[in-house]
Amino acid sequence: GSGLTSFGLSVWIFYSTGAATPFALSFLCSILPAVLFAPFAGSFADRKKRKAIIMVTDSVDALLKVIMAILLYTDTMQVWMVYPIMFLSSTLSTFQGPAFNASIPMIVEREHIGRANGMLQLSQAAQSMIAPILAGALYPFLKLQGLLVIDFVSFTFAIITIAVVAIPQEKIEQIDGQPKSMIGLAYKDFAFSFNYLRKIDKLMSHIAVFAILNFIANMCMILVGPMILCNYDSTTYGLIQTIYGVAMIIGGLIASVLPEAKNKVSRMFGVLILSGVGLIITGISPKWICIALGMFVFYLMVPYANTLFQTIFQTSVESTMLGRAGAVVNALLKLVSPIACVLAGPLADNVFGPMMMENGLLGKSFVGGLIGSGIGRGSGMIFIICGMILSAICIVMLLQTRSKKDGRHHGIRKGNNA
Repeated sequence: GSGLTSFGLSVWIFYSTGAATPFALSFLCSILPAVLFAPFAGSFADRKKRKAIIMVTDSVDALLKVIMAILLYTDTMQVWMVYPIMFLSSTLSTFQGPAFNASIPMIVEREHIGRANGMLQLSQAAQSMIAPILAGALYPFLKLQGLLVIDFVSFTFAIITIAVVAIPQEKIEQIDGQPKSMIGLAYKDFAFSFNYLRKIDKLMSHIAVFAILNFIANMCMILVGPMILCNYDSTTYGLIQTIYGVAMIIGGLIASVLPEAKNKVSRMFGVLILSGVGLIITGISPKWICIALGMFVFYLMVPYANTLFQTIFQTSVESTMLGRAGAVVNALLKLVSPIACVLAGPLADNVFGPMMMENGLLGKSFVGGLIGSGIGRGSGMIFIICGMILSAICIVMLLQTRSKKDGRHHGIRKGNNA
């Protein structure tokens, strides 16, 4: 339902304005709540009833969709109204996310947490592939207001499924000197959670790697469209989107059926190395088949990497800290998204684009001979650089992980010999 609304809203904005700036503003409105309200979201998830949070946020979000549908049916909807509605909807998601994710380890046995997270990745992948196709077919007949009605029905179904599930939750003990106001308590929780995460061995370095992955993914998602459309039509672009949507489906399915990995950290970095290789393949040639293959490899690995990271996090953090710590992680990962949006366009248009033209600095060098020169090749160069950076960082992390493991084994052998 949310996927249908998201697609329909983007089409409605384009038909209403014909400009790119409203898309950037709407993206900003969807990102800001995750950064601004992370302290409150995490504190609420651990200190209030998680089940109630999920149901209330879904109910209010459903009401927002009804309001939008009424505005459209009465022909009073304006583009500027989208921004506060999206901000509110994203705020609700920000509060629901930590409560939802913290509930998973409470209702799933420990040995099945990885598979449960894999099923969530499969669900998200299905939305990313099926929703645009379905919304594209329905939009000409139902328009945005019709898609909003379907979204409202999906909210009703979601609320019912949560209502019939028991979600246990451990109670947090009250501490002397604890702030009485929710604002003071939330910021104290946020600071405490950040310090708590820093004390977990290597977890902050894993978060940093995923922040880099998030940055790279956002930058590439902005550039992949222009890179394709400068040489091909929208049909080819849609085909490539479908191909990497299929990759996400397969990746999510693999993540949901594979048995628990013994060394999740090593496997996570190994998978991300392959994601980096996928980005390099995407940028190496302007041919659409090469771009499609690279994006397929990249997105095939992302659901499994996300599953491993989420499982590592959930099994490393105490149950009473899952909501607060999860909100901190979400805020740290989302901080880089606006930076990627700001940098992607200027880097492609003003830096690498001119450098990769036929007479540009790199275009007339061996680099141009290798990957081609001309329009769109600047974006291709950015893909290659991003892929190399991601792979290099993950190789270093993988080597450090294995070195530490070997060191522990060596120490054990010495002790046994002694």
